[in-house]
Amino acid sequence: MSEARVAGRAVGPPCLSAAQERAFERHARRFGHDVGRLGGGAELVSYPVAPSVAALRALAAATPGQRQRRQQVFFNPVVALRRGIGQGVHDRLEAAVFANGAVDPGDEARAGRHFPFPTRILSVRHRDVRSGESWDLSVRGDHWGLDDRDDIMNVVNVGSLRLQPGATVLVRGNLLILIIQRLICEPADPGGYQLAILPTPFSVDNDTGPLDGPGGPAGRDGVGGAGGAGAPTAPTWLGAELLGPVVPGAADGTDGGEATAGGDGTKGRTGGASKIAEITIGELDGSLTILATAGRGGDGGAGGPGGRGGDGGEGAPGQRTLQGVIPPGSGGNGGPGGDGGRGGRGGHGGIASNVFVSLPPGQAGQVRVLAHPSGGGQGGPGGRRGAGGQAGHGGAQAPEPGAADVTRPRPDGSPGRPGANGIPGRDGRVRPAPPVFVNERAVEPMAAPTQVPPPDAVWSLDTRRGAVFTSTRGEEGP
Repeated sequence: MSEARVAGRAVGPPCLSAAQERAFERHARRFGHDVGRLGGGAELVSYPVAPSVAALRALAAATPGQRQRRQQVFFNPVVALRRGIGQGVHDRLEAAVFANGAVDPGDEARAGRHFPFPTRILSVRHRDVRSGESWDLSVRGDHWGLDDRDDIMNVVNVGSLRLQPGATVLVRGNLLILIIQRLICEPADPGGYQLAILPTPFSVDNDTGPLDGPGGPAGRDGVGGAGGAGAPTAPTWLGAELLGPVVPGAADGTDGGEATAGGDGTKGRTGGASKIAEITIGELDGSLTILATAGRGGDGGAGGPGGRGGDGGEGAPGQRTLQGVIPPGSGGNGGPGGDGGRGGRGGHGGIASNVFVSLPPGQAGQVRVLAHPSGGGQGGPGGRRGAGGQAGHGGAQAPEPGAADVTRPRPDGSPGRPGANGIPGRDGRVRPAPPVFVNERAVEPMAAPTQVPPPDAVWSLDTRRGAVFTSTRGEEGP
């Protein structure tokens, strides 16, 4: 079932050749769309489910020759490295869909839980994207009642697409088939881009919670030591008289309690994954810049600070009694401070899949590719060590008869030792850039990671700092 609507504001559709019109309509019909309803800027959108790998393969636009050449480069080092893990199953099935790979029955059985495969298909004869606007092709799983982490095949069939200066088209974390018969890229800022293959706007690892790891809790402070108690006495005309035996150690202050360590920071989550894309352009007018990257890993949480050791208790003062002098009590030792928590490990950069761009051979030089590695998150700082508790003061000495003052030192306790600073977390791993092929020829990736633009961001390139983004509110992103 398809639904029609008007897309954007037409500013005069570019002309298509008769062959381009036929090609657009042929794709629309094979996707089940009524070409009679595709006048002007009307869109048809359908949401079929593909029952098998063969059904997905039938959606791709690749010719037999393109499939054969893609198969020769499909399992490049970036993709081949993960053949032994679960992603390797996806890669091999994607090779069968987009290239010339053979379907292994075991792989298809392991991927059975993904079928029938959710698919969104959109056809529009003419689309204009104005300056400063972004056409986001992404689709999430809520239409099918699926978790956002489920893969979705996103098929977009366009007759003519005009991008005014500063206009962008992007997709976030969908398997993409984008077919454009005529793409017009009007002159733009040399540092900008027009088409972006971006990661899912969330992590797809098995953990839960925010991308950046939360910080660890602070350690608890040690309790203060109790003060010492003097011996019980009663005053008489001759002096203080003991009322009971002197209990050894009763006059000493007790030691301060030991503080607990700060909690460890939580590790950052893995960055979002960028998915495979097939971009087929029948004719390119102007220059096209493509941005492709997976998501940066989350930063590790900071370790929690260690608690402060408890202060030592005060010693009781010395006493002079009729039975003799009772020495003062010693001050309690300060309690040890808690260690700072360990910083959380930074999340690894997201994984990336192949991007295939096909267009007439004579126009391949009009395509510029910015394929960036996905950066690892920064390890969280270790927690600050807790201070040791203060030494308890010893009690004052009892004065000698007739003495004006006391020269003997007070028996103070020792200060508590501080805890150790927490160890910082390790940075997450940088993962390779998406392998991008223009007419099955590999494009050299960029050397450094870049930030992934948030949903409300406009991208640009700064000649001094590399790729940066600016939000639609005009605030420079991190």
